[in-house]
Amino acid sequence: MAVIGSQIPALRDKDTPSGLEKITMKVLLGATAAFALLAAPAFAQTTSAPTQCAFTAAPSIPDGATASNNEMRDARAAFEAWRTTRTTELAACQAAAQALQTQAQTAVGAYNGGLTETNSTIERFAAENTEYNARGGASSGRRERGGTLTRPDH
Repeated sequence: MAVIGSQIPALRDKDTPSGLEKITMKVLLGATAAFALLAAPAFAQTTSAPTQCAFTAAPSIPDGATASNNEMRDARAAFEAWRTTRTTELAACQAAAQALQTQAQTAVGAYNGGLTETNSTIERFAAENTEYNARGGASSGRRERGGTLTRPDH
């Protein structure tokens, strides 16, 4: 009995992926890429504080039970300088926060206006579509989908 070489299935190395495995890998890779694309805007939405809200670190405070007069005098001077700087930083941060609130309120107003217009347009279209369907589409000389078109020359 003669055996034709092309009829014998080739032995496959167990480390070589089959066609189904290749397709599965491509699907998984595509799904991973799609997830990454969809997740990117969500990651981008996490915002940090404005630069105006970066604060100077507090000065170190010596232990009052063991500090010398000079250490307490230096600490008091550092504390007063820090306090003045911190007051200025807090005012700048508050102004930035108020500006962001104003911007957010403007965005909410624009969103609400767009939503109102969208809903109104949907309702108007639905009413006109209902009116059109009620008259049966009589103005059309063509038959509905699936029907036979008649040609005047036949």
